[in-house]
Amino acid sequence: MTNLYEVLFIVPTTISEEDFSELSTKLKDTIENKHSSEIVKFEKWAERKLAYTIDNNQNGTYHILETKCTADGIKEVEAILSFEKTKVLRFLIDKI
Repeated sequence: MTNLYEVLFIVPTTISEEDFSELSTKLKDTIENKHSSEIVKFEKWAERKLAYTIDNNQNGTYHILETKCTADGIKEVEAILSFEKTKVLRFLIDKI
């Protein structure tokens, strides 16, 4: 059964286009190909000053991903975001 999930994650402003492209491709492939689910929205939300320093970063770029996905797919997305410590500062996954 699929549910609608919202994934908000923060990447450093210093991340290269190549690294972000690799991360977004990994997320898209996991959701669309591996779990046969649908990405509703995937976009850059905002670049903001962080409330506190995270890994020597004072600014971050927020990205939002909305997907109709299974619970197993979301667990794998969470694992990917947790594993990518140098590319993802923080993330939050909500079931809508």
